[in-house]
Amino acid sequence: MPVQKPSAIRRVIVLLKDHKLAAAFLLVLITIAQGANIGVPFIIKVLIDALTNFLKVGGALPWNVLIYSGIGMLAATVVGSAIQSSYNYHLFKLVTTVEDRLRHAAFEKYLQLHTLFHHGSSSGQIIGRIERGGTSAYVILNDIVGQNLLPPLIIFIGSFAALLYQNVWIALAILVPFPIYFFATQHLSNRIYLIEQRANDAFENVSKEMYDVAGNVLTVKKFSQEKAEAEHKKGLLAAAREIQYSAERLWGVIENVQAAIATVGRVAVLGLSAWFVFNGTATIGDFVLFITLQNMAYQPLSQLSIIFPRLRRNATRVERMFAILDEPVRVTDKKNAPSLPPLKRQIAFRNVSFGYRDREPALKNINLIIPAGKTFALVGRSGSGKTTFINLLLRSFDPQKGRILIDGVDIRDVTQESLRRQIAVVPQEVDLFSRTVAQNIAYGRPTVTQAQIENAARTALAHDFIMKLEHGYDTVVGERGIKLSGGERQRVGIARAVLRDPRILILDEATSHLDTESERLITEATNALIQNRTSIVIAHRLSTILNADTIVVFKNNEIEATGSHKELLKKSPTYRRLYELQFSRRR
Repeated sequence: MPVQKPSAIRRVIVLLKDHKLAAAFLLVLITIAQGANIGVPFIIKVLIDALTNFLKVGGALPWNVLIYSGIGMLAATVVGSAIQSSYNYHLFKLVTTVEDRLRHAAFEKYLQLHTLFHHGSSSGQIIGRIERGGTSAYVILNDIVGQNLLPPLIIFIGSFAALLYQNVWIALAILVPFPIYFFATQHLSNRIYLIEQRANDAFENVSKEMYDVAGNVLTVKKFSQEKAEAEHKKGLLAAAREIQYSAERLWGVIENVQAAIATVGRVAVLGLSAWFVFNGTATIGDFVLFITLQNMAYQPLSQLSIIFPRLRRNATRVERMFAILDEPVRVTDKKNAPSLPPLKRQIAFRNVSFGYRDREPALKNINLIIPAGKTFALVGRSGSGKTTFINLLLRSFDPQKGRILIDGVDIRDVTQESLRRQIAVVPQEVDLFSRTVAQNIAYGRPTVTQAQIENAARTALAHDFIMKLEHGYDTVVGERGIKLSGGERQRVGIARAVLRDPRILILDEATSHLDTESERLITEATNALIQNRTSIVIAHRLSTILNADTIVVFKNNEIEATGSHKELLKKSPTYRRLYELQFSRRR
């Protein structure tokens, strides 16, 4: 039986457990501030009774009562206001600390999650969840609990306790409407919660679409789809709003129920208070005190129509962020795992099999030994398992069967950081951050010097074009390196790999879509990079890997054959077919 998770609201409040002293200090502050506010009606009661008695029996004007009442109200108001301001500041400071920690934890968890999670999710949607979830956590703790729930609740408890002391019947008349209100609105609140879940799904879809279009804005412009995409987004937003409006209509019903019940309670207290005055069991000052305390006690009820919609809406958003935090990390280091020693002898795949969730195996029974210092090329049709092979070596996920060994050490027995420290990857499409050229080259190596960065760029034949940029190495390359050409991005990626100085180099050959000059430069840079390294090349054109030490042919997620170019032409039908298809085009 699955364990039921605590509610999102409870989980948000539990975040304060590491700040118990600060929370206790805030509770003391707000209790004192609200106590000062509750004290004001009692001062007014004394003043009214003194004035009523003066008007009734005459005599000297009660100056002492007037002066002390004025001083008392002024002091209570000033003290209450000062403490309330201090409470607001410290509450804001505490809540923003919790919010920042929650955002950081969610983003850190997102980065740690396995590759399959990232393949199956939209980055825009996930970042939107984290942003909305963090904001909603702030709203729950600061606006709802800290400002609109806790202070009125203290006022209610204080007012009810004062009325209970003054007159039990008035206190009971105030208390009766609350259970009726909660009973009447519980069913509607549950319906609204389900609608808010649908609304959040719809708004997340809007965010996902906006991120997707923003990331492909140049494609949008090439096809003149600016208006169409804007209208599509407008339609999605309108559909999301329509769902949200249905929840707001239900909140309107709850608000009317709350207003009716509160009015009945007020009328009951007013009637009872007047009856006690007419019977001589209460004074005019008591009457004013009862009405004032009743209004203060009903303040939480009047806030419920505001608090509940916001609480439900923000709770559903926070739940989505907690879903990221609750996502299991499938690839983890063993406890006290050692670092992987530098590669010296070989990489070995021993009977390795792997499948993506419920799909057919992406790799089956892979057995391969890659000696250190050799260049191995992986060839095969799209979907034959080459990329999965690389991801398993990087430990993006673990095989369901078999082992991957480096110098006899299972890569699952060492830290992921020490494994990847020995590997550099130059993908087919180099991913660059919207940072400077130097920062992109030095990514993952924060302590390198400018001279080391420039030497790596020279090896990658990138230094000359970098120096021609507006700010040289300090030029910001734009989102995904949009300010650079494809060949320039590729050379920055090679420079990054050079600077990493890896024992194992993984190259996803990417010259097929480049012009002749860029291809020549990248080929030269690549040849310099693979010298004296264990290199694994995913080949898209056979002409680039004819001189590899060993070529590995994948077919139907298995290794069909291994060998040199000449050997494979004789024993591998797949390789022979690929060779004939590619080289026949040149004839």
